[in-house]
Amino acid sequence: MPIITGIVPSPDKPGHVVLLVDGVAFATVPEERAAGLAPGQSSPDAAAEPLRPAGEGEQRTYERALRLLSFRARSARELEKRLIEKGEPREHVATAIARLCANGLLDDARYAEAKARSGIVGKPRSRRRIEQDLARKGVARDVADAAIRQVMADEGTDEAAVAERAARKKLRSLARLEPAERRQKLYAFLARQGYAPDVVRRAMRAVGDALDATDATDATDIIEATDTPPPDDNVA
Repeated sequence: MPIITGIVPSPDKPGHVVLLVDGVAFATVPEERAAGLAPGQSSPDAAAEPLRPAGEGEQRTYERALRLLSFRARSARELEKRLIEKGEPREHVATAIARLCANGLLDDARYAEAKARSGIVGKPRSRRRIEQDLARKGVARDVADAAIRQVMADEGTDEAAVAERAARKKLRSLARLEPAERRQKLYAFLARQGYAPDVVRRAMRAVGDALDATDATDATDIIEATDTPPPDDNVA
C-alpha cells in the first residue's frame, strides 16, 4: 500500500485534494475522504482517482514550471495559467503544481507574505491595494489577509504609518503648489491608493506642517527633515 508523503489542494478540482507519494501526485480524492489522512499513512484504496506515474510529458511540464519559477516567484494559480498558455496539457500542469506544492517550491502563503512585505516595507501601498494585487494573482483572500497581518506585526507598523510614509513621499512632487491645492491633491492621491477615509485624514494631520507651508522651499525642508532618520548614538 503506497504511503502518503503530502496532501495538497487539487489545482483543477474544487473540493478535492491530491495525495502525494514520494512527492509525486498519486491520487485525487474528495476533501471529506481525506479528512482522516495524514503524511505517513497508507493511501485509501477506494474513492480515489489514480494518477499514472509521471512520464516524460509530466516531467517536461514540471521542468518548465521550475524554469518559470527561477525567473520570479509566482502564485500557484498564476503558474498554472502561464503553463497552460504555453501549451502544456492541463493534466500535466495539475500534476506539476501538486508536486511543486508538496516539495515546498510553490507556496501561496510565502508568496503573499513576500508581496505584502514589499508593499509595506518597500514602496508604501495600502492594504486594499495589496489585497487586490494578490487576488489578481489567484491568492485566496484569507491567505492574503494573514500575510498582511503577519508583516504588519513583524514590522511593528500599521496602515496609518504606511499611509503617512506614502504621503511624505508624494509631497515631494507637490511642494511647489499652493497649500490648498497641495492638500487637495494629496488627499485625492491617498484615496486613489485605497486608503480608508479615516486613515487618509490621519496621514494628512501627520504631515500638516508640510501641507500648510506657504513657501515651496519651506515645504521641501519640512519634508526632508521629517524623512531624515535619527542619529545613531553608537556612532563615534
